[in-house]
Amino acid sequence: MTHHHHSPSTISRRTRRGVALSVLLGVLVTAGCSTKATESTNSSSAGSTLATGPGVTDDTIKLGVLTDQTSVFAGNSKAIAQGRKLFWDERNRQGGVCGRKVEFVVKDHGYNTQQAVSGYAQVKGDVLALNELLGSPMIAALAPTLESDEMLAMAVSWSSSLLENPYVVMTGATYDIEMINGLKYLVETKKLKRGDVVSHIYLEGDYGQNALEGSRAAAAKLGLKLKEHKIKPTDADLTAQVTSARNAGAKAVLLTTTGAQTASAVSVAQSSGYGATFVGSNPAFSPALLRGSGKSAMERQLLIVASVAPFSSTAAKPSEVRERFKKTFKGEAQSSFVMYGYAQNEVMATVLQKACDNNDLTRKGVLKALNSLTEVDTNGLVAPLDYSEAGQIPARATYILKPDAGTEGGLSVVKELSTTDLGIAY
Repeated sequence: MTHHHHSPSTISRRTRRGVALSVLLGVLVTAGCSTKATESTNSSSAGSTLATGPGVTDDTIKLGVLTDQTSVFAGNSKAIAQGRKLFWDERNRQGGVCGRKVEFVVKDHGYNTQQAVSGYAQVKGDVLALNELLGSPMIAALAPTLESDEMLAMAVSWSSSLLENPYVVMTGATYDIEMINGLKYLVETKKLKRGDVVSHIYLEGDYGQNALEGSRAAAAKLGLKLKEHKIKPTDADLTAQVTSARNAGAKAVLLTTTGAQTASAVSVAQSSGYGATFVGSNPAFSPALLRGSGKSAMERQLLIVASVAPFSSTAAKPSEVRERFKKTFKGEAQSSFVMYGYAQNEVMATVLQKACDNNDLTRKGVLKALNSLTEVDTNGLVAPLDYSEAGQIPARATYILKPDAGTEGGLSVVKELSTTDLGIAY
């Protein structure tokens, strides 16, 4: 038996009140800032001194981008770059940040740790911060250096383990939170009940391990029996794992996998008449999969949990970004990573603006600015973010999405951005 010290209703009531309060405070704080911002820009032109760090001149701020333009995540990287361009083209047209245009020094690491390390060495003296550092293995390899160089880095990864480093900034909810919210959703919608078996097929390494921490925590709280299947990135055929899940009587199968592995798993289920619901971590799906043979099976049996708005989101800000994307990048592939790239740069702009308001555009100043942000709201592009406590998960709200070939970007919204009691308590 689990003993609750508080009944769940008091917990969720209290959390709801807490959330409402923090949103309110966020609004008050931002309202305060915006009036201050105009004063401080006037005063800085009146000669109050701005401290500056590497990459900052009188008219530009340079930021580094270490990404994968040529290997397994090249598609995501391209969409993030498109989101970045949409954001900064507009922001730089309006004068940039702190009276300076923001520019980027981009290096391709081809998802190779050694190339990421040498690419970093090439750019580090010329940039104030890293606007993008893609890949858990690359972030892990550079983590100690980021700390000694005081180099803030916007991570393209959602692994909780990376949060131990105060210089690593994550835009969205972590893999463990995704799985907790996903399992809670299956219980809420009566697809699972106490005592049911759930299988989790997960990749070895950071990505799979972090998601597994979430499914273990949720299974314990929800009274589910969890069966774990660890796989390697090179495993192309998941017949054995899916068959094992079926034999165990699993009503749901969690996938923390590559896109190709997701397609394999769901196709195996379809061809064997296994009707379980599959729930994927956010990187487990890519719109390109809907062009393959697994399309109908994915549309029928797969859900994806993510804190980033899908390309098709009807919310105001994602809709605005989508319309601008279609004008600027006519006929290009549509992906939620466009929304993510835009949001990530909105976070970076907020950090830089705050540092400017503090008259401190140094590396120390940038970290201090980040740690003062209790609520960064990107208007639904990603879940609301709180960076005020170093090491804490910055967002706990997620969308529940489903593959849908008839939708731009291939995902439609099943449940709008929302938190769960389990996700908040975790």
